[in-house]
Amino acid sequence: MGDIHLDTTKKPPKNTAMVTTTLMATTPSKAPPKTPTATPAQERTEIIRRIRTIIRTDQLISGERIGTERALAERLGVTRAALRSALDTMERNHEIVRLIGRKGGIIVSDGKLIRNIDTIESLPAIARRQGFTLDTTVLNATLTVASPVTARHLGLVEGTPVYALSRLRKLSGTPLSLEQSALPARLFPNMLTIPNFGKSLYGTLRNQFSVEVSDAEENLDILEASEEHAMLLNVPTGSPLVRIRRDAYTSDGTPVEHAVDLFVASRIRFTLKATGYVRLSASA
Repeated sequence: MGDIHLDTTKKPPKNTAMVTTTLMATTPSKAPPKTPTATPAQERTEIIRRIRTIIRTDQLISGERIGTERALAERLGVTRAALRSALDTMERNHEIVRLIGRKGGIIVSDGKLIRNIDTIESLPAIARRQGFTLDTTVLNATLTVASPVTARHLGLVEGTPVYALSRLRKLSGTPLSLEQSALPARLFPNMLTIPNFGKSLYGTLRNQFSVEVSDAEENLDILEASEEHAMLLNVPTGSPLVRIRRDAYTSDGTPVEHAVDLFVASRIRFTLKATGYVRLSASA
């Protein structure tokens, strides 16, 4: 008999691929893990951390501009609403201030009040805008007569009746300034009888007498605190004070105030806007 050869190679069934495909299609897949959503407080904390990093790495100092709100939101990749929440916290901590205007934006702060030279904005309004509270104590308010200096600055005859006002300002509970103002009495009859007239002097002039301060001329110098000034301002005798001499006017040029303000130098920063210059012709 001839040899019988058996083919022992097993051939897969024709529907193997179909079975495999079917099994793969019916096997349930695992859902990707969910990324936890940050709470508003966590998002605010992270944004604050990143802004502080920008200040540090860009080596920004107090008074320098971080940028506009729009630009910073784009840089951080966050919504403006989330950014504002973080900025609110930083402003309350006096780490930044937000200024309006063409050159405004988010400004680095070291906790000092920022005030422009020659401003007509009241000190309470400046403090409120920067997140500070300002308390005013009227130390003295009298009807007196104009000294030679007061008469000269207010355009009066010496001996003309004027109001003499002395006030102490505290910034978030810490003494900031001593202010002495003289105003023509004829322009503001019975001013001393108005309740809280000294809290915001320019506000009183505007609301009670329809007098709007529209211009101010100021000059600045430095002096040392006397014993009396040091006691009132809670600084050591001899501490540096910034003295501001100010004349304020209405829109028609009428003088309405001559003032001398003494600020604790370590608690305020002054800025000056460029107003142009006069070029002197060379003589040689």
